Amino acid sequence: MEKNTIGFVAFWKASDSWFSETEENKNKFIASLDSIFDEAREKGIIMHGIHDCSWSSQWRYFTYWTSPSVELLEDICRKLVEIGDINHYNIQHHYVGRLVDTDLLQ
Repeated sequence: MEKNTIGFVAFWKASDSWFSETEENKNKFIASLDSIFDEAREKGIIMHGIHDCSWSSQWRYFTYWTSPSVELLEDICRKLVEIGDINHYNIQHHYVGRLVDTDLLQ
């Protein structure tokens, strides 16, 4: 893995907006979401799946990504905000960090 790799973890659960949205708008949203995720993967973000963590936390899901740069991650997150993924249809909590050499671990 590249030394400058950025790690991204997102925890989320659906908001009231999601549950009150029409099926047509939900389908449009999912299509937009898929398109942004395709772009992210094409540009080098590796998505390590969606995990159900409802049995162990207040959140419904989490995902872990690695990104070649923080700028790319910021660009993708901006697009997710624009379509309502972040904090409209989903309440989210994010963590971002840089890969460290194992020699630096204490």
